Amino acid sequence: MATKTTWIRAFLHRYCSDPSALIASFEAVHRLETLHADRTLCSANDEADCIWIIEDGRLKVLAGESVVWRGSGEIAGEMAFLRGRPGEAPQRGNKVVGADRTKVWKVDRATLDGLVPGIQALWYETIAGVLVAKLDQASEMRATRARDLADGDRIIGRLVCAEGVQATSAILFNGADCIRPVKTKAVIWFSDLSGFSAHSEGKDPAEVGEFLRTLTDPQVEEILRAKGQVDKYMGDAVMAFWLCNDDDRLNKEFAQATRAALEAARRVSEVADASGLPIGIRIGLHAGEVSVGDFGGGDRIAFTLVGQPVNEAARYEQWRPEPGQPTGRVRVSDKIFAGLPEDVRSSFPPEANERLPYKPSVLIGLGAFAFCSAPTPR
Repeated sequence: MATKTTWIRAFLHRYCSDPSALIASFEAVHRLETLHADRTLCSANDEADCIWIIEDGRLKVLAGESVVWRGSGEIAGEMAFLRGRPGEAPQRGNKVVGADRTKVWKVDRATLDGLVPGIQALWYETIAGVLVAKLDQASEMRATRARDLADGDRIIGRLVCAEGVQATSAILFNGADCIRPVKTKAVIWFSDLSGFSAHSEGKDPAEVGEFLRTLTDPQVEEILRAKGQVDKYMGDAVMAFWLCNDDDRLNKEFAQATRAALEAARRVSEVADASGLPIGIRIGLHAGEVSVGDFGGGDRIAFTLVGQPVNEAARYEQWRPEPGQPTGRVRVSDKIFAGLPEDVRSSFPPEANERLPYKPSVLIGLGAFAFCSAPTPR
């Protein structure tokens, strides 16, 4: 009985308050089974007619897409007896297979049912200890999974905008088929660094990348401070947006986005001036109804905004004046300009309220523009 006593003690000394009492009752158990790797011990919905205590090796408990491991001195199959309804045969909840060559002692249901009341109570007390340990393990697994999900969200957040993190996570972690586009309203930002491409020619790539970050960071900081989201970086260009479900909130974002643009333009100009390089910035802002979602192709996710307002915002940033015409760093559409509060509108000069005679109509500011109509790209 030495071998049996060894496996009984390995399990009972871990979970039972009086191991010797149950050891004496279980010494009649003599059935040892050997499983080869991947051999099925039981399947979900099988009738539960025994429990197993592992002498050597490991079992895999397959719960959906999750895998729980059971090793030497642990028990498997006991929860089925607690899951069954009175008068009905209990059923297995999960599939259990051998992870490698595994030896298990099989304790038949008749042995458990035949325990005298005091010993049977001790047995269920032992099972309660097992379940507490398994609940603790499950809690730790949930905590680990939560940490993994949070780490995944942080990684995804470095690749897509905040709005896209939840949608992208649904595909990666929850098995969703796609990110379905939805209609909403948005303020759209496009910015570009003029003169940067010429400056970067022939330079060390690492040096170019580091200097680009010093010019991009102020823009991103102001966008995020104004509760906007960065959609993407395109070389030395930035696309961002503010999503709004109704016109009232959309109008409130006009001032937020415009303040962010004016401050970002000021900070970028300071960096450029300090470097002594002829680098400028152009920022275009427009608003309207857009579609938001995955507009990638094949297996590639591309969470972004599409729609005419997006195209027009890009045109405001891209507009080039005729020779001799003044220019500016921030260009906002007439829709946004009309919705700005007075303290923000005052950042634009008085003539910003008048249409100039040439086309496309523009409103000139000291470092700021306000367009009256969408310009045609040049």
